[in-house]
Amino acid sequence: MPLEPAITVVRRVIRCFVYARISEDREGAHLATERQVADCRAIAGQLSTPQAEYQIVRVFEDNDLSAYSGKRRPDYQAMLAALRDEEADCVIAWHTDRLHRSPVELEEYIDICGPKGIDTRTVKAGQLDLSTATGRMIARQLGVQARYEVERMIERARRARDQKVEHGEYTGGPRPFGYEADGVTPRTLLCPDCGRTGPDGFTVRRQCDGCGAVDQFTRNLSCRGCEAKDTLTVTHVCANCGIEARFEKGSEAATLRDAADAILAGTSLNSLAHEMANAGLVTSHGKQQRAPNLRAVLLRPRNAGLMKHRGDVVGRADWMPLLDEATWRSMAAVLEDPSRKPSAANVRRHLGSNIYLCGVCGATLKASSKPNRRGGGTRPVYRCRVKDCVTRDLPDLDSYVIMQLMDRLTRPDAHDLLSPREDPVDVRALQGEMRAARRRVDELAASFGAGEMDRQEWRAASGPARARLQAAEDKMKAAVKRNPAAELVSAEDPVALWNSPGFDLSRKRANIDYLMSVTVHPARRGRLPGGGYFDESTVEIDWK
Repeated sequence: MPLEPAITVVRRVIRCFVYARISEDREGAHLATERQVADCRAIAGQLSTPQAEYQIVRVFEDNDLSAYSGKRRPDYQAMLAALRDEEADCVIAWHTDRLHRSPVELEEYIDICGPKGIDTRTVKAGQLDLSTATGRMIARQLGVQARYEVERMIERARRARDQKVEHGEYTGGPRPFGYEADGVTPRTLLCPDCGRTGPDGFTVRRQCDGCGAVDQFTRNLSCRGCEAKDTLTVTHVCANCGIEARFEKGSEAATLRDAADAILAGTSLNSLAHEMANAGLVTSHGKQQRAPNLRAVLLRPRNAGLMKHRGDVVGRADWMPLLDEATWRSMAAVLEDPSRKPSAANVRRHLGSNIYLCGVCGATLKASSKPNRRGGGTRPVYRCRVKDCVTRDLPDLDSYVIMQLMDRLTRPDAHDLLSPREDPVDVRALQGEMRAARRRVDELAASFGAGEMDRQEWRAASGPARARLQAAEDKMKAAVKRNPAAELVSAEDPVALWNSPGFDLSRKRANIDYLMSVTVHPARRGRLPGGGYFDESTVEIDWK
């Protein structure tokens, strides 16, 4: 009897893409997306049969991108491009809401997958057959439901956040640099008496700036003693000694406080970021400190114990500030000065550029170059930036200015340079003015919300109150000024400090600008009687 030929079954391969997305990944560990991918791989195994293998050929993953942010999803866009090129037969996701965040995205996905017959499988929502009208209807219904759930969740989250703001509470998020993981305890507290360090072993004390009452505040942070709002000051007290806590030297909180003082004294952000990197202080995400990030951290109102909500400072917060409000506002004014915006054009690389003055027209000098007196090449010089009235050898002029500064600092009356130059600002009075203005703005907003006035009436009434608030804030910005020369004047050896690596160009320029007025007058051509070229008599130095 003849043998029948064996039948060979060819197993069809169905090429699969896996897509995973997580809305929020504060730790950056990708654990949630890893779980989604694992579940998708399991589904691929369950779908496989002896006749067909669901083979995963590529995994796409977008991490920390919410359904409502509107940010571009790089891997999702890459997956769509690959689907257009027919590189897959099936897409596997954990749920349809991981794939599509809006009806517009869903329609684009349908337009790509429907005509090409690309299957869609999900762990939680089953199969979507986008090649049929019924399948497309189901996909759209799921999309509408997912969008509804997202919007409801956002509404609840916004209301919860609004309520936390009303109570001055931490609203959550990644750990703020300078604070512990709870977002409200400074890192790191230190008892100056017994040496205990935080965060444990300290109690919170809430005191009213107005009447002095302690721990007498309502949930909305109004003082029960004087019924005032925005008068809360939070401190931490050692549970053993009852002594008010300070910040441990070198801690994040102390570093931010010192950085604010340094900014007011003229130090650059790059210099501060470099110092923090050398000290091993990384960001709250474990990355190296850099100037842009440090600037953003220093500008946070939370550092002054203030709540920021929807772009505006709305009042006091229920945590201990790292800086007083006047210092923070003054520092913020310095950092937000448009002239400090970094660019290739305004980064100062020389001691006297834009500080030394032209003795002819009064303009500042700029660094430049001119041909050498003998031979080829050029040499660095300072020259008038407007009319080229004066030109002076750059190294010689800088050396002479530094020599005069060091001579002044070694005189017995050097500490006269630390005398205050302006009348002090009444910070407490300004804070009261700001509280009254905010209260008036809130009252008008409540009246508008209750329908007691129309929009035009509200705008007319709130304008003066907002102007009053802005005027008080502007005065507060000038309340705190640091003498940039204090460190140099108080040093035992000013020359050694000036030449130390940590005393960078920004500090040197701040000292020159604060202490001296250097005016450069025209000099005669050729050698001087003594044989040199630099004429010291043409450099006029006035002490401010």
